[in-house]
Amino acid sequence: MKILNICLSFCLTFILIGFNSSAQQPTFRIAQEESGLPFPSNLECTSTSIYRYCKDGKPGREVILTFQGSNLYQSSEIEVTVDGRTETTSFPFNKNGYKTVKVTLPSKVGVEKEIQVFIKLKSGSRVIRRSFVLPKQRQWTVYIFPHSHVDIGYTNTQANVEIIHKRNLVNAMKLAKETSSYPEGARYVWNPEVVWPVERYLKNASPAEKSELLDAIRNGYIHLDAGYINDNTSITAGEEFPRYFGDAKSLEKLTGVPVNTIVQVDVPGMTWGIVPMAAQFGIKYIFAPFNGSDRTGLADKFSFKPFWWIGQDGTSKVLFLQPGDYTPGARAKGHKYWPLMAGQKDPDKLLQIVKTDHPRENFIDGYLWSKLKELEGDKDYPYDLFPMTWAMADNTPIDADLPDAVKSWNEEYAFPRLVISSSTDIMSAFEKKYGAVIPSYRGDFTEYWTDGLGTAAKETAMNRNSKERLIQADMLWSMLHHGEKAPRRELNEAWRNVLMGSEHTWCYMNPKQDDMQNEIWKVKQLFFKTAEDSSIQLLSNSLKPLSTDTSNIIAVFNTLSWQRSGLITLTKDQSKGIFSVMDEHNKTIVSQRLSTGELVFMASDIPALGAKNYLLSTKKTAISKGKMANGNTLENGLLKVLIDPVTGDIVSIKDKTGNDFVSKNDASKVNSFRYLAGSGKPASSGPQYAVDNNASLNNSAKSTAKATGPTMVKTMIKENGPLVASILIESKAEGCNVLIREVRVTSGNPEIEIDNLVDKIATTQKEGVHFGFAFDIPDGRTRMDIPWGVVEIEADQLPAANRNWIGIQRWLDISNGDKGVSWCSLDAPVFESGNMTANIIGGAFHSPEWIQHLPLSSTIYSWALNNHWHTNFPLFQEGKLRFRYRILPHQHGYDAVKANRFGLEQSQPLVATPVKERANIKPLVKIDNDKIFISVVKTSADGNSMIIRLRSLSEKPESVTLTFPSFVPKSVRTCIADEVPGEEIGGEVNMLPYGIATLIIE
Repeated sequence: MKILNICLSFCLTFILIGFNSSAQQPTFRIAQEESGLPFPSNLECTSTSIYRYCKDGKPGREVILTFQGSNLYQSSEIEVTVDGRTETTSFPFNKNGYKTVKVTLPSKVGVEKEIQVFIKLKSGSRVIRRSFVLPKQRQWTVYIFPHSHVDIGYTNTQANVEIIHKRNLVNAMKLAKETSSYPEGARYVWNPEVVWPVERYLKNASPAEKSELLDAIRNGYIHLDAGYINDNTSITAGEEFPRYFGDAKSLEKLTGVPVNTIVQVDVPGMTWGIVPMAAQFGIKYIFAPFNGSDRTGLADKFSFKPFWWIGQDGTSKVLFLQPGDYTPGARAKGHKYWPLMAGQKDPDKLLQIVKTDHPRENFIDGYLWSKLKELEGDKDYPYDLFPMTWAMADNTPIDADLPDAVKSWNEEYAFPRLVISSSTDIMSAFEKKYGAVIPSYRGDFTEYWTDGLGTAAKETAMNRNSKERLIQADMLWSMLHHGEKAPRRELNEAWRNVLMGSEHTWCYMNPKQDDMQNEIWKVKQLFFKTAEDSSIQLLSNSLKPLSTDTSNIIAVFNTLSWQRSGLITLTKDQSKGIFSVMDEHNKTIVSQRLSTGELVFMASDIPALGAKNYLLSTKKTAISKGKMANGNTLENGLLKVLIDPVTGDIVSIKDKTGNDFVSKNDASKVNSFRYLAGSGKPASSGPQYAVDNNASLNNSAKSTAKATGPTMVKTMIKENGPLVASILIESKAEGCNVLIREVRVTSGNPEIEIDNLVDKIATTQKEGVHFGFAFDIPDGRTRMDIPWGVVEIEADQLPAANRNWIGIQRWLDISNGDKGVSWCSLDAPVFESGNMTANIIGGAFHSPEWIQHLPLSSTIYSWALNNHWHTNFPLFQEGKLRFRYRILPHQHGYDAVKANRFGLEQSQPLVATPVKERANIKPLVKIDNDKIFISVVKTSADGNSMIIRLRSLSEKPESVTLTFPSFVPKSVRTCIADEVPGEEIGGEVNMLPYGIATLIIE
């Protein structure tokens, strides 16, 4: 039976071969061909950073095998053995031969540690064995942040930029819905970057359009972040931040979706003061993709280095992340599209969306593999999360290819895994996985682009003064309209125009293209002018219950929370026919008619948040014979100020003890005009002044440049009375038609007022105007007022901070233990420490001139104006520009309270107005701790409540008690985000060091 079966089997096989001989012949030929072809003599094993999918669907590391001696032609099996597990991959015959093949290792191999891998290539009887050490490789999750950088101008007119970003919202909502069924990670999310596009869209949207957008936010299709614009935060006023966050927080209430992240794109650096203010608004994160090349200084030191940013109060904190620059998408893909958008004025011709038939072309590959390789070997980046942005460029459409590209990628690779994300997705992922090991830093990330403010010095000054006027308008409204509805809509809109002035975009990308440059600049200027006009009108409206055009009663209001005195100036028309001024006790006080026709008098001891009345009289009184100016000297009983008749500089400031506050060893003195050509070379005419000052800059950037000073100096006494005296210094100066400096003192006042008028000649040659202030304060430490904080330069600056130029809010103070000087710049917010270190032209990427450490110096320069930028800003400035400075010498060490009071009194002067009848007002609120001051009092739109914000200047915890002389509040509660009442606290508030407390009083 067994034999029969064998025979039958043989016959059947013969028959099958006969019938299928044509099918079997190729197999024979392949076998013959294989045997006749060479076999590799060896193989090389190379690991990759890619994880593909194993047979079980889990991620396994990809290895590339490269054959040596010969390609692999034969059908083969490759066994990979590692960690006691084996994966086998079969390869069929290939008549062209394999030069390389890819195999996948078992899952979980090589993630945490390097490991030995054994390779066996087997084809018939031929075998090659090799082993290699597989380095560890993270399983990266790549978070992609889709956005279009919001420059409100720059690439196009502001009107067209608004159209572009509104269209992006509409197209993004559509794409998000279309991809909502895609695998997780590939579903589209749009990040408008800032709230401005959303606010503009909602302003003119139909009810259906509004509903659609709000639903998109609720569904996560559109993600909101906290900032209204991309801002120069270092020169933002403290009270500007509530408006900066206001729209986002209103939308948070409307949608129920928390807004947890500030996104700041392009601008390198950020004020330390944003940390406690973010905490006030419940904001946890800052995501800050910066400009990777243009005037970024040392900022890239913080790229891919997340850190907990601890506020000066020691308690508030945000998680800060600078994920490199925001240009990967523009470099890989956007360069094909943004040139079609730039300068295209016709909105109908603006590209509306980017969509191709090949989503994976021009994708993240080049950027990603390079950066992951770099970070994989970086011991300071122990994270397996990689954040990146994806924008076609500035003011460009959405990339509708992104979801399909991500979907395709994730189907091909297990890791790196791509996730289309919001900023909050990214930041919360870092916090959840690594929050406990992310380092913490304290200090100011001093911004780099504040130099741009000096390219439009007039507009910068306008905005600085508008901010202070708006704060005073709110204070006066609350003082004089208790219980009345406040014009919150008008105030908010005025602050919006302030913010639009502060927004980091000023002019066209190519300033030499006149048509676009002029159109964009005209609109930008309108923001400043509108803010200024609104602030003036709102301040006037606040005074309306009492004010009148003509009256012999002058009410003087103090909008600050401490008693103060100050010089009052009445216009020529207001004081026409007036010969004397009497106080509330009908006592004649000293007054003086100025050469301008204005009348000045000293208003003394004006109560905190209160007022005093003064009576103007036609009665002539005996004229005081006191004069405080003599030749080139001013002397008011407290200070003696000497002006050099050759240079026009202040060369001596002595107090009553004879102590001089002006440096004898510095090339500059006080209020020394310096014109520095952008090349850093001496100018062709005029005396030249070395500006080295022995400042030891950390690298070869020690300044060897020279600057020119004024020529043909003339001095004259302008005012010389018992109350006010001033000396006028007129001169020629490079870059100017004329330079006029006025130095003024007031009787009994230990301060010096300086008003400089620069009549600027227009030039496109690179230039800078600096005013030097060289003080004699040995070992003086410089501290400055920033929004919601006080920073000592160098000591309180982060390693990546700007030290070449620094922006302040209101004041700085240079002091040692025994004496010092407080200094205010009312119009120009940027100064240099020790030298003219801002003479850096163009992009200056990784220039050695960026300062890494600042030595102690008692010399500062106000960087009044410049045209150092090659893009975005006006090419030149011309006309009459005013720069005002105030100096308070003191015979004591640094005192934060005194310095801050000095600064605020200059920025928010006493408000005087003719009134119908005497102003008799009781202060709304009093506080009992001089280390605390009231930043603002704001009345609500319905008049039923007030916001009071307190700021501490103490480095220790403090408590303060509030009392309300003019009314009994129903409740005093903490306040979150300016609106939502918190817990009832009564009248006592505990303040953190340098802390903020916001209260709502019903």
